[in-house]
Amino acid sequence: MKKNIISAAVAATLLGASAANAVFVNTEGHGQALIYPYYTVEGGHDTYINLVNTTNDTKAVKVRFVEAMNSQEVLDFNLYLSPQDHWSAVIFADGSGASIRTADTSCTVPNGLAATTEGVPGPVVEFRDLAYAADSAPFNGLDRTREGYVEIIEMGVLTDAGDVTAATHVAGVPPGCAALSANWAGSGKWNANGNTDIDVPTGGLYGYGVLINVNEGTNATYDAVALDDFVSSLDTGAIPIHFAPNTVDPGMVDATPIAQVLDSSANLTVVQSSFGSGIDAVSAVLMHSAIMNDYVLEPSIAAGTDWVITFPTKKNYVNGATPVAPFTNVWDSDFGTACEAMAITYYDREERTITPDPLDFSPAPVDETFALCREANVLTFNDSNVLAGSTRVNQNLDVDYNNGWLELGFTGPAARVLTSDEGHTYEGLPTVGFAVQKYVNGTLPGGVLSNYAGVVQHKNRRLVTAS
Repeated sequence: MKKNIISAAVAATLLGASAANAVFVNTEGHGQALIYPYYTVEGGHDTYINLVNTTNDTKAVKVRFVEAMNSQEVLDFNLYLSPQDHWSAVIFADGSGASIRTADTSCTVPNGLAATTEGVPGPVVEFRDLAYAADSAPFNGLDRTREGYVEIIEMGVLTDAGDVTAATHVAGVPPGCAALSANWAGSGKWNANGNTDIDVPTGGLYGYGVLINVNEGTNATYDAVALDDFVSSLDTGAIPIHFAPNTVDPGMVDATPIAQVLDSSANLTVVQSSFGSGIDAVSAVLMHSAIMNDYVLEPSIAAGTDWVITFPTKKNYVNGATPVAPFTNVWDSDFGTACEAMAITYYDREERTITPDPLDFSPAPVDETFALCREANVLTFNDSNVLAGSTRVNQNLDVDYNNGWLELGFTGPAARVLTSDEGHTYEGLPTVGFAVQKYVNGTLPGGVLSNYAGVVQHKNRRLVTAS
């Protein structure tokens, strides 16, 4: 395919809500695939996952929870959303690991998660450690399920009238969840061919996560990142991606192998690039040369800041014998790391700046003195630990200024480049995330907590060469 560079006026449309024949981040917040950058049950937190179908279609959706260190699956199920349906669930600490529970009646397969009566929670389902059981101790226990992130991928639209009726709520409860499960069993039609009576995805999903700490009285809410045209609606050869719940499919590898981005460094032009795989296309649309955000550590209000920095495609590049660009180190299951060196420059609110000595960054990861080593990372400032990240994911950065902003650079080694079939180069690393600021004012007279938390989305730089 030839390179396709389009005007800024068209860019605003293509990267908003219309089909583009290429996977792209929909800046209007809805799409076919959603990435929730972080869930946690550490430090008294629960995480609520919310998903909305804004369309008139009945949708088959894959819901996948992956742990933070190496994006290994800890729970996977199929969810069937009727038109305008809203689904939610809570992830909570359960013994040494994490579990999920929902009071939502929307049909799931397996059917053991969904509630059967409106407003009455269904069964507790524990997260599993089977996918990484072969890793070395202490990285092979259930505690690894306590932090991670979430992928939700639309697999297709139900077209059979009976299936649609089965999934559609009547007085708050779908009447046919058992029938949908039966489609996947024995001689069921989906067990024979998952795409029977399924049409291609149409998008229109949005979602958000809520990090709640009841004891602290804080709530931090973030939006899921929306990828649209994950399966291109303009591709006449496109097929649904409706897979059984007991498989790792579909994944980010199943995206349209064409990426479309708005290159803000080149007069707001749209760059469309083709790749040999869907995972490279997803990585390209999430590729950033740097991220930027604030931090607040004001002592008078006991403020603290943590950044969530997640690399949602990383496992596809680091789990082999050698690393694949844009990542530069392989996953080491003995040490629980796949480190990527970072460049950090930070400023106070009066433009004073410091590029910190790498020795300020602790604890030092294996073979790197200044790096992020997991797939979902929590960067905390001056040990403020507002998300109570475990040693599995937490990195501390000591800064000299109480308040300011920081730029985290990803370009580093020359190997951190994705190159498209047309020769377009995307420099940096694919990343999503946000900052959480927390203010702790203690308890007011009368026993009322006066603690607050808020989310600030990361700002990104993009470095694309499309000459």
